[in-house]
Amino acid sequence: MTWRPSARIVRPGGCATAQLRGMALQPLLAWPDSNLNGGADYSVDFSGVLAPGETITAFAFDAGSGGTQAWTYLSGETVTAWLSWAQAGSIAVNVCVLGSSGATYQVTVSISISATPALIAASPPTAPGADISAVNSATMTAWLASLPTTAPLNGGWWNNANIPTYEEPKS
Repeated sequence: MTWRPSARIVRPGGCATAQLRGMALQPLLAWPDSNLNGGADYSVDFSGVLAPGETITAFAFDAGSGGTQAWTYLSGETVTAWLSWAQAGSIAVNVCVLGSSGATYQVTVSISISATPALIAASPPTAPGADISAVNSATMTAWLASLPTTAPLNGGWWNNANIPTYEEPKS
């Protein structure tokens, strides 16, 4: 499964002009506000701070007691965690990556959590890249046994000597 986060992404890395002048200008990083017991996937795109050609080899999220982490995911230079919020207020989440050069990069991302509980409590989906398939030997055997043993006239799946075969509909 290929999954790429598309919302709630922050990008650390100061202004290019300031970096050329030797200033360590780091903008304030913040995810959109959420509610108590709410949650979603939250991402940090480190492409602006990694050296050319450097890749991420390991990473970690730390939301302290303010958030609960369900899973993490790496997509290129973007790290993602599914976080649900256990306490209200301003929460700082530390995110650290280890680059392939051996350098570590750490940022702090702020989020404001409302004391008003989410109308629907957050329930994390299955982690990207996880095998969510329910196909196993027993289900495959049962499915194969349920198929007709001759090709259907209007097309579809059939059991061709214990080999599942798909026949296109005939025009």
